[in-house]
Amino acid sequence: MARMNGIERQVAVRYAGLSGLVGLVISAAACAAEPRREADSPKAARDAYAQNVSSRAALPSPVEANQNRAIQLVTLNATGRAEALAWPFGPGPSEGELSAQVERLLKDPGPIRSNWTPPGKSVRYGHAEGLIDAAYDVVRARLLDFVHYKELAGPKFNKVSVVDKTAAGTDVYFSLPIMRGIVTLWYVTRFKSARPAANGAEVVEGQFVKGNIKDMQIVFTVRRGPESKTLIVCDLNLAISLPAPQELLDEELRDACGDAVVALRASSLRVPVFQ
Repeated sequence: MARMNGIERQVAVRYAGLSGLVGLVISAAACAAEPRREADSPKAARDAYAQNVSSRAALPSPVEANQNRAIQLVTLNATGRAEALAWPFGPGPSEGELSAQVERLLKDPGPIRSNWTPPGKSVRYGHAEGLIDAAYDVVRARLLDFVHYKELAGPKFNKVSVVDKTAAGTDVYFSLPIMRGIVTLWYVTRFKSARPAANGAEVVEGQFVKGNIKDMQIVFTVRRGPESKTLIVCDLNLAISLPAPQELLDEELRDACGDAVVALRASSLRVPVFQ
């Protein structure tokens, strides 16, 4: 591989703060467009300087670079070459956001419940985060124990069971009575094994297969916490066919996520829950 010349090094240094993907794209473009040359005369040096100034003027601003990064991510995702860059696998929280989360959960291990709209989505999700006083491998194993997902689903579900297991994933059936039992929602969710995400996290995701609802997605994000503890985040969307006020849906979704964090903590520590 040819060494970078002075111009290529300046481009790489200027954009060292960008994500690895964007930096790689810019560096590759610079290397492809700028053949290596030796400035062995004053004229060659002047020509190199002029081309450097021209190249720097053509480089995008930080805002444009971020926009280009988003476009590049969408393009790569459409071709299936960079699936892990789309939410929930990325882009991940910044170091400052992770530090704030750890500090928050050390004061209150949660579950801390809220609602939000994830990047690239148009609907609101329930959200809950917590700190579990158990080793990462233990919590991860509980998340992948699909046979016992009835324990994680909470008391509102009257049936949760594995109905199929293939190379594509594990299909889990959920039955949820609502409106005091007048209506029962049911759906099958396909879970895949843990997959790597940004900032050293792993994601266990379940996606809608079929049922009498319109759509659903549940995401567990797990990462190593301080003092041999484990950080867990649950995000849930459940789109039903019945009309309902958004505030009621928000409450149900964030409570369901909170119940899952509580149950996962109890399962990891082997303590009774929902008694």
